[in-house]
Amino acid sequence: MRQVKIGLALGAGAAKGWAHIGVIKALERAGIQIDVVAGCSVGALVGSAYVNQRLPLMEKWVCSFSYWDVIRLMDFSWRRGGLLRGEKVFNHIHRLIPHETIEECGKPFGVVATNLSTGRELWLTDGDLQRAVRASCSMPGLLAPVSYNGYWLVDGAVVNPVPVSLTRALGADIVIAVDLQHDAHLMQQDLLSVTPPVDEPVAPESRGWRTSIRQRLMGMTQRRNNQTPGAMEIMTTSIQMLENRVKRHRMAGDPPDVLIQPFCPQISTLDFHRAEEAIAAGKAAVEKKMDELLPLLRNI
Repeated sequence: MRQVKIGLALGAGAAKGWAHIGVIKALERAGIQIDVVAGCSVGALVGSAYVNQRLPLMEKWVCSFSYWDVIRLMDFSWRRGGLLRGEKVFNHIHRLIPHETIEECGKPFGVVATNLSTGRELWLTDGDLQRAVRASCSMPGLLAPVSYNGYWLVDGAVVNPVPVSLTRALGADIVIAVDLQHDAHLMQQDLLSVTPPVDEPVAPESRGWRTSIRQRLMGMTQRRNNQTPGAMEIMTTSIQMLENRVKRHRMAGDPPDVLIQPFCPQISTLDFHRAEEAIAAGKAAVEKKMDELLPLLRNI
């Protein structure tokens, strides 16, 4: 029986988060057994599928997304503390991952959320699985906060974007961390410049309201250099900048044993329909780190 436990810290990154699927598949293919999983934001979502043996189902689901599928999942609201209610997505996630509590997960698992009232980091390692994941994914301003024990919780990336510390606290001796945001400064397009594939037909009758939603609510169209950034772009870019600062500070004090950084700067914040590209980036990132991963395994 192995004495050393390997932990996986899955970081935040919105649509780039599907790269976590590629990372996990590549690690398994290399014979690396993960004992402990911690996730933040989309990392919490993918991690919950993995520890409950639902990752293949999640991969099949996200790889089926078209651009318009993503638009249809966005249930807009102006009264719930966020631009999106998130009910359509998380209702489907609940059907995909039917387990009710974190204790039912097949591996030690935890997620990071932020207590909006105190500004402190909160580790959710037991109790309601769906509520924990939902809280960890609640990007301020985009998704409504989650009520928990009299407090409001938002995205864990505000305080701990790559949860190395939680992974160790859950019992991991060796931590493999996945950082999705290291290439954010390389974006050549707007963070929210989600554009429909050119080969995907759009019915004429649907162009009007869909285009209006994209342009007026989300600012998804490419803007000229002399135009003022849209509200959503300002919000997501600012949050991402703050998260990167927090991440660098946290990992400087508590570095992982191996850091995996999928490279997919072409995937914007809401490009959830580009799962295949993200998954391929995750696999490639693991392959680049095999020289660091294999010696660790030989020492177990």
